[in-house]
Amino acid sequence: MAHCAYCGSHVAQVSFIPCASCGNPTNGAPPRPVTGGTNVMALVIGIAVAGLVLIALLGILAAIAIPNFLTAMERSKQKRTMADIRLIATALEAYGTDHENEEYPAGTYAEELRAPLQPMYLKTLPALDGWGTGIRYMPLPNHGYVIASAGKNKTFELTSLEQVPRGTTSNFDCDIVYSNGEF
Repeated sequence: MAHCAYCGSHVAQVSFIPCASCGNPTNGAPPRPVTGGTNVMALVIGIAVAGLVLIALLGILAAIAIPNFLTAMERSKQKRTMADIRLIATALEAYGTDHENEEYPAGTYAEELRAPLQPMYLKTLPALDGWGTGIRYMPLPNHGYVIASAGKNKTFELTSLEQVPRGTTSNFDCDIVYSNGEF
């Protein structure tokens, strides 16, 4: 009769077949590694950690991207407003060339320029700035004019459109004023 090489119990035959008592091969070969079982808790913890890392990365990207996106949106509204103001100024210059002895049209808002400028000098008159506020207009004595937008805060800081500071700004709340061919 044959005996298991690991536990010494009686077996019918010595081979790679596992012993009924100890589970090891009866011929003394190294035991086969245990397969098939996984540690479910380790898998859950691994997935949770990976998820937290992903959420943290998305949060960092959002913290960087959202302010830049909002600034770009405001800058595009500012540039669109400046382009619309230039368009109105070009139409006013053409009007002034055709009406040499007259002053520029009277009015307070760009909307009031629709009758004298459309359709001869402009196909459509932009009356609102990028933030939805009416564009202001004022003819000046001595054949001049001022065109202005209130900016993001929709409030005109200027009490008089005749004397305005010049220069560029990165503050979107500042008024955008065009006079004598410059902002």
